[in-house]
Amino acid sequence: MPAFFNPPLMLSVLSVGLLGACASAPPANSLATVAVQATVTPTDLQATHSHAIRVRAALQRAGIDREVVLAGRVVRVACATMSDGTWGGLGVLPEGTRAANDSVWRIRVLDVGDNEREAVNPIADPLPALTWSGKSAYTFVPNWRELGRFSNLDPVPLPGDQVGRYHVVFSRYLVRCSG
Repeated sequence: MPAFFNPPLMLSVLSVGLLGACASAPPANSLATVAVQATVTPTDLQATHSHAIRVRAALQRAGIDREVVLAGRVVRVACATMSDGTWGGLGVLPEGTRAANDSVWRIRVLDVGDNEREAVNPIADPLPALTWSGKSAYTFVPNWRELGRFSNLDPVPLPGDQVGRYHVVFSRYLVRCSG
């Protein structure tokens, strides 16, 4: 048997590959649910790091001019595809609209984007009933050892009307892409 043949390792690599395939971007030509992460500012676009270069290129490709950025209509958005997977990109708000961080909106997914190219999509409308994106999914329990507990964290339960609409990503609630 070749030295590089390691069945347990191959099985774990295959499992990771299959798990990775479970989380995917919302399909093109669909509506997705996203949370606003931040408003893109002209200062953000003047930076020289690779992310700013990608954002500038994406906005130029999409025909988004400086006035739209100046009006605060370009926002970074994200949604959860699974507990450890997210999808996101740039959203363009309707004229005359602004969005608060962590507010939840519907976005028309015309461009899915990829690892090399930032997606730019029009935002359709707000979903004000979804209010838990960005909130902590856990509270700290300082005396967990004295209480004989296994962990120093307690989960923060979602209200009944919010259950099933979020995944916990990096210890915070993030709205599910489909929902």
